[in-house]
Amino acid sequence: MKANNTKINAQSISRRMGVLLAILFCLFAAVVVKAFKVQIKQTRFFQHEANKRQIRTETIPVSRGVIYDRNNEPLAISVAMESVWVDPVRLMENFDRIDQLADKLDLDADKLKALVSSRQQRRFLYIKRLIEPELADEIRALNIQGVNFQTEFKRFYPAGETIAQLIGITNIEDQGQEGLERFFDEDLSGEPGLKRVVKDSRGNVIREVEEIRPVVPARDLHISIDRRLQYAAYRSLKKAMYRYGAKSASAVALDVATGEVLAMANQPSFNPNKRDRQALKKGLLNRAMMDVYEPGSVMKPFTMIAALESGTYTPQTVIDTSPGRWEIDGTVVNDFRDYGPLSLTQVLAKSSNVGMAKIALDLDKEHMWDVFRRFGFGTPTQNLIRSESSGYFPHYRKWRKVDQAALSRGYGLSVTVLQLAAAYGAIANNGRWRSPSFIKGLIHPDKAVLDPAIARQVRTMLKAVVSEQGTGHRARIRGYEVAGKTGTARKNERGQYVDRYVATFAGFAPADHPRLVVVVSINDPAGDEFGGGQVAAPVFAEIMQTALRMLNVPPDHLPQPAKKPETARIKMTGGEQ
Repeated sequence: MKANNTKINAQSISRRMGVLLAILFCLFAAVVVKAFKVQIKQTRFFQHEANKRQIRTETIPVSRGVIYDRNNEPLAISVAMESVWVDPVRLMENFDRIDQLADKLDLDADKLKALVSSRQQRRFLYIKRLIEPELADEIRALNIQGVNFQTEFKRFYPAGETIAQLIGITNIEDQGQEGLERFFDEDLSGEPGLKRVVKDSRGNVIREVEEIRPVVPARDLHISIDRRLQYAAYRSLKKAMYRYGAKSASAVALDVATGEVLAMANQPSFNPNKRDRQALKKGLLNRAMMDVYEPGSVMKPFTMIAALESGTYTPQTVIDTSPGRWEIDGTVVNDFRDYGPLSLTQVLAKSSNVGMAKIALDLDKEHMWDVFRRFGFGTPTQNLIRSESSGYFPHYRKWRKVDQAALSRGYGLSVTVLQLAAAYGAIANNGRWRSPSFIKGLIHPDKAVLDPAIARQVRTMLKAVVSEQGTGHRARIRGYEVAGKTGTARKNERGQYVDRYVATFAGFAPADHPRLVVVVSINDPAGDEFGGGQVAAPVFAEIMQTALRMLNVPPDHLPQPAKKPETARIKMTGGEQ
């Protein structure tokens, strides 16, 4: 009986195993069939579905920092725009829709087709960059496979051409190329972040997976420029350019106490919001910092400083300038006319070349050289912005008599407008020279370059230049005492001085308690008026007057109101009324 039961159990187990194997075989067959369908028959479908949902690494854009003026007015800002790019491989599958894309972007359809066809080995191709978001939405609505979008930033300059050279420009990648945009590019740029995202077939982000690298925010830049004063300087320069037919012009305004640059204008200029190549070529150069020229008589105060420091001269010392000409080693120095005997103050006020030459040749060469160097001539004014000319100032060992005499009246050396502003700022600041600053609140250490007592003497002498009898009388401002010096330098072309000029006026106000220094240079004015007193001094007066009013600097004396003419009285007699 037991043997029969064992036999029955064995048969039962055998049948069950057979059924199980049959089931497993059927399941395996089903898997094979399904795999065949997936791998062979449905490859395109699943590839399409996978392509619709891809994990990609995407850049997190960062907006470039804003450049503000000293009153928090924006001078350079970045605006979010859209750039259109395509996947040529996928766009070729929608080749017949390229005409629609070209029409929306105002592109030549045939050229766009040829471009996409020639780049089929690539998966990324910019079609048009930095378009308005509204236009990007219109293109999205077309739903063209292979067309994608990327957020980028476009730089906008609210002040336009009024301060274009100093602020500078960025390229299409939003990288600084010129001016402050270039010098502070690292701070202004920040650093884009990275993240992983899931995108659909249209390039839309379905889900953000993770942040790989966080954004490093850009820094804003607050500069020392006063936008109001900058516009006033720009406007005055432009008006002078047209009035006198000049080739170029520059102006700088400095705060005497801090050395901050409140305005730096140049002509010709350009509109940084419209990259016209011809305008860029003419107007990109920051002439106030980079153009060097022989300045002429604006250098005479520094020779006077050397004379006063020598102990041999005082402002009242008399120099005989008759007969208005003087020969030095075969070179003749001329005055405008025979001024006769002049005190040092009058030599400066009349801008006597003969008087200056006689004073200079009586001075020790090394001492005179040292004075000029102390005031910064021959070296850049600051280290922050490296695109600055150092000018040229020869060593005293190279001087001949004729060279020393020429230097006394501003020939034989070259300077920039910014150097002149810093040097006159030292006279105004009681003999303390300070490197100019373009950053609000960044005040460089000052250094003593002149005895304060001599600085006061020179300021008084420069007031005489702006008197009715001085060469700078057109620089006078109603209600304020002004001190300054004119300069009219002949231009040197191919080693010869020609009848073309650079007109300069450098000065400060109020003269006894200076607040601002302004230097104006007009290059190659045409016509009968070309001197510093005729051309540059009126521009100085316009800029300085506007600046003093804007900064609420109280006048030295209130202008007297004009007297009203007395009304004739009629004596009433008889029946007259």
